[in-house]
Parts: sequence; structure tokens; C-alpha cells
Amino acid sequence: MNSIEPRVARETQRQRINAAIEALSRLLRENIVDRKKAARVVEETYRAKAVQPIRGKAWPPDIWDKELATLYVIAKHAFALHEENPDFFHELFSYEETLEEAAKAILEKEQEEARKISSFLLGGDVSDNAVARLLRVVATAVVLGFEDEDKLIKLLNKLPRVFPEAERTVRKYSRFYIALRVAQAIAARIIRNRIDKEAFKQALAARIGIEKVIPDDEYIAFIAANVFEVPQQRLRKILSIDSGSKHVKRKGRISAAGS
Repeated sequence: MNSIEPRVARETQRQRINAAIEALSRLLRENIVDRKKAARVVEETYRAKAVQPIRGKAWPPDIWDKELATLYVIAKHAFALHEENPDFFHELFSYEETLEEAAKAILEKEQEEARKISSFLLGGDVSDNAVARLLRVVATAVVLGFEDEDKLIKLLNKLPRVFPEAERTVRKYSRFYIALRVAQAIAARIIRNRIDKEAFKQALAARIGIEKVIPDDEYIAFIAANVFEVPQQRLRKILSIDSGSKHVKRKGRISAAGS
């Protein structure tokens, strides 16, 4: 069961979806399959539309390459580009396809086999970054309303059993995901007050079932303001945040730093 209905989820992401479609159209038109060039196109398109990448407070140097996951999800689920233009799709999104295959192995196979297959697919790279990007592909599909949330929750629970060394990363990502989803529910007006917020946050944390991953309201406010464009006035009615907080970006601009 999704905590946010797919159609409603997509509505909160309309600007991002439009920006991603515009970037994808340019990549197709100019036949750009080089990752660095594609990431620059995404950055240029998003900045022109004042759309932030999906993120927490950090602004990693590879954030625009990571945002290609959004284009991948839309290209696959909304336009079936893997069938309509497989050569372009597979060349540009080979990394996201590999991450999704690894996620599928983790979800469907027994622990030992899941580790063997997913390690092979990832070329032995089970770094924090690789694990977070694997989770990002699935989470993006959920946030855009193309995958069921239960899939991500199952993945969050199974990953530490398959890769115990990734437990810290999974815990950190779980916290980010809860904050992202609460922020999205605020944007969708599913959450209208502090009681709604606390109930939604606690219910999602309980469904995930990992201890000590509940995000604070400052973190939720940052994501709500920067990723979902929720006005500061509404955030202060719903979240327990300092009146002097600086999470709200200036209108029409993208912050140069993540925090």
C-alpha cells in the first residue's frame, strides 16, 4: 500500500516531470548518450526552470548524474523508451538498469544468492554511494507514482541482511525517504496540521520497521521547501521549526550548496 496515491504523487512532481521530459527530449533530439553531457543537459534544464534535484541537505558533486535516475524512471514507465528506442535507452541508462537489476535480485533471491548476483552486477562495488544510488532508482519510481511503496520498504529491510556492511547507509536512506515522503504529503495537502504530520511520519516509520530513523522537522522542512516548493508560511503551521530557519530557497533560484 502506498502512503501517497500515485496520481497525487505525480501531481506534486509536475514541475520536475516536465523538466525531466524537456531534458529527455533534448537528449533524444541531439542523440546525447554520454553521461557527463547528459548530466549537464539536466542541470541546464532544471536550473532554467528553477527545479531542484531530488536530494536531502547535501549537494554532492555527482548530484546531476544522480538525477538521471528521474529521467530513467520517466523514460521507462511513462514513455516505454526501452521498447521504443532501446539502443538510446540502454546506452544512456545502462547504470540505472544495472542498479534496478541488482535491486530485483536482492528482492527476489535468497540471501546468499542475492549477494552473489547483485555483487556481480555492481562489479563488486557495494560502496555507500552504490547502495544509495540503488535505493534512489527505486525510491524515485515510488515518489513519481510508478512503483508501489512496499517494494522500497522490502528493499530497505532486505538490503542489510544481504549486505550487512550497508546497514548504516540503509538507515540513513530510510531517514531521508521518510522526510521526503512527509514533505511530499505536505505538498499534496494530505498533511494539514501537526497532528497529521506526526501520524503520517510515525506510521511510515513503523511500516519501514527500522529503529531510530525518524527525521526531525527541520530536515523535513528543508526538503519540503527545496524539493517540493512548499511555502514557508505553510511549513511553520505544520512543522516544529525555528522561525529563523533558512531552508526556503529564494524564488526562482537554485541554491549553490546543499545545506
